[in-house]
Amino acid sequence: MNSDTTWLELSVKTRSEFVEPISELFTTYGDGNVLVEINGGHNPDEGEKVSHQNWVTVKTYIPKDAEHIKKKAAIQAGIELFRLVGQIQSLNCKDLFETDWREAYKKHIGPINTGKRIAIVPSWVKDYKLGSRIMIKLDPGLAFGTGHHPTTKMCLELAETLITPDSNVLDLGCGSAILSIAAAKLGAKSVVALDIDKQAIKAADQNVIRNDVSQIVTTSIGTINDISTEKRYQIIFANISSKIIIDILPKIGTYLDASGKAILCGIVFDRKKEIEKHIKDNGFIILDSIISEEWVCFSVSKYSQR
Repeated sequence: MNSDTTWLELSVKTRSEFVEPISELFTTYGDGNVLVEINGGHNPDEGEKVSHQNWVTVKTYIPKDAEHIKKKAAIQAGIELFRLVGQIQSLNCKDLFETDWREAYKKHIGPINTGKRIAIVPSWVKDYKLGSRIMIKLDPGLAFGTGHHPTTKMCLELAETLITPDSNVLDLGCGSAILSIAAAKLGAKSVVALDIDKQAIKAADQNVIRNDVSQIVTTSIGTINDISTEKRYQIIFANISSKIIIDILPKIGTYLDASGKAILCGIVFDRKKEIEKHIKDNGFIILDSIISEEWVCFSVSKYSQR
């Protein structure tokens, strides 16, 4: 991407229960990442606990092209509808250059260790001591997934315990491809990474190359509907949203190997029981669940692995 590209940053402050529907609105009309920050500009990716009593800021980014006015209007209309039923402030807009966006994030994003085996290290850090950990080289960009967000961390923690050398992996809504790269470095045989966002796939391609896993990870624009019905996977990542997870659960069952496991994340805590019911109604068994801040992550299978 040209470093002089101008983006329109759209942001709105809301209560935690509206983070998910607003994120879905932004995902539908925004061409970049959806970011969630607690009030005051402290990103929950930094490990700060989000209180249900605090305001939360949700952001997205739209390139200032021929379509940006139409997209902004659609988002504005959606926010105004949400404001009729919830505590949501007015939509804020400002121009932002990608170089400015990246420089701002350098001040807040450093290396992190996640789980027992993985270290996520941005390119500007040159002297990080890995020890026995696997390095994932990743910079912040306009695609979800830096490793700092609780949902990504939980997926990585579960991946460490589930990925085996014979694993074929499907990563739905791959964003930056952080989960795909982790799967490859943890020993997966092959990984298919899908996203509907062209910007995300561009970022994913760059990250896959940077991490030397191009021979294992294949990226593509698409959804689970674009996969051949003959394919089966030992591991499926779906770090997306409650609504999309509910919609695709039956198809996840179709593409999951008989002994395979799916990692479902992006679920706000308030919807935990609802999602548990959908999981069970679709013939899955919950193997494990992790709660971090206001998020829940499940690992599930079609048959008990016990």
